[in-house]
Amino acid sequence: MFCAPGSRDYLRERNLFFGGGRIMPFEVKACTIDEMHLHPTFRDRTQAKVKVVLRETRAREAFDHNLTLRVWADTNDKMSPNDVRMALLTRAATILKRTMSAAEVDVGADGLVTRPPVSS
Repeated sequence: MFCAPGSRDYLRERNLFFGGGRIMPFEVKACTIDEMHLHPTFRDRTQAKVKVVLRETRAREAFDHNLTLRVWADTNDKMSPNDVRMALLTRAATILKRTMSAAEVDVGADGLVTRPPVSS
């Protein structure tokens, strides 16, 4: 993503990244790492809670959803704190993409619910 954060183009590119090439009714408004710590049993694993605010836009109405994702990443002593944070955020992005794809459902005028095709 090469657009200025906060700009319309940046938000569009970010949503295309998470949506796999299609515009989604969800926009990631905030994503922060909370409570990062080493795993109590696995030495080379870091755990964290990632707080995410998603804005869902449906029929010109916006709804904010506050999510807390529990994520982990394999880490080692040679990794910088920024590398560890990037690994955790990458894991969170993977979970968010899967969550938003599952939430993308269409309801027809007849009330039938259809899901988009599963992408690989």
